[in-house]
Amino acid sequence: MAVPTSSDPQTTTGDRLFGLVEAYAALGDHRTGSDVDRATVVWLADRLRAIGLEVTVEPVGFDRATADAHLRVDGSEVACLPVPYEWTGTIVTEAVGVAAFDPMSGGLPSVLDDPIAAARARGAEAAVLVTEHPNGSLVGVNRVLGEPGSGFPTLLAAGRDLERRQSGRVSVDLTAQVSPGQTANIVAGNHRPGNPVVLTTPLTGWFTCAGERGTGIAVLLELVERFRHQPLKVVLTGGHELGYFGAHRWVDANPAPPAAIVHVGASIAVDAPTDTGRDLVASRLAMTSLSEESAQPVTRALQPVGLALIPSTEQWIGEGEAWSRLGVPLLSTTGAGIDFHTPEDTPERATTPLSLAVVADAMTDATAALIDIGDNGSAR
Repeated sequence: MAVPTSSDPQTTTGDRLFGLVEAYAALGDHRTGSDVDRATVVWLADRLRAIGLEVTVEPVGFDRATADAHLRVDGSEVACLPVPYEWTGTIVTEAVGVAAFDPMSGGLPSVLDDPIAAARARGAEAAVLVTEHPNGSLVGVNRVLGEPGSGFPTLLAAGRDLERRQSGRVSVDLTAQVSPGQTANIVAGNHRPGNPVVLTTPLTGWFTCAGERGTGIAVLLELVERFRHQPLKVVLTGGHELGYFGAHRWVDANPAPPAAIVHVGASIAVDAPTDTGRDLVASRLAMTSLSEESAQPVTRALQPVGLALIPSTEQWIGEGEAWSRLGVPLLSTTGAGIDFHTPEDTPERATTPLSLAVVADAMTDATAALIDIGDNGSAR
């Protein structure tokens, strides 16, 4: 990847996009239904209006899990993350079952089932599940709204403290509850004649999620700028870390098929240090409903940024699962960097202006190709 000069247009674009990632992360931890979630909706609605779109904020109610938790080892406070929807009530106990587990980047709720069951079987009153991570980080694990919990009080904690927890006196002080909450979907359009293309990305996640969410938001806003003269609808959804319920509810309420859909998913412009600088991470991919033959222009567009395209996708990862139900040409991306779902997912660690600029260019070409394929009726 060539480094642009200061006069290269990619430099200007990349700096602007990196500024968006910084602004998104600076708002705080982007948990669904939080004050930060509400502030993010206001911030992005204003940006879409500034581009010239008509914006509607659609409230989405849900049962919100909140908790006040303290985890102590030999009396010293240790960072922890209560697992939402597992249990409600108040407990103070030293009868704690501690176990390490692989969170598998935090995207699969079922990874918690066995370690919770093991702690319960040992007669513990609460579980502390230590997330195994290459850097010893605390990893948030997605849940699915509405699925029953274990009924067992459970905290996540960082793997870097595992040795101390195994030998020290561990105590849990936890109050957890579920009460009515609200997130929002942002819907914006330009009302140009014709069936619109939907551009979509999620708004929420674990911690400040600069790479996971921020890079996708920045790239999507760039796509909106570049395609604002097309019939366009922008849908930014809440509830990502809780089974993508914002996207599912929007699709349920809006079954009329658009011309095509581009879902900009997790970590689209996340890079990492190498011996020669920084490179986009290989743990990113793209999925499409198009056949391999029909998708060739999209495949070529994504190759320069290492997004391997899976044609005729049936097993969608991320919010592509919700959008695929509309049965139109769909391009959906996802991925995970080393800091995915961790407190270390900050702008400086997650990405660079150059990575953002080249990904925005590739996604522009891929979106244009998808639109052309849909217009020509060659989606299969």
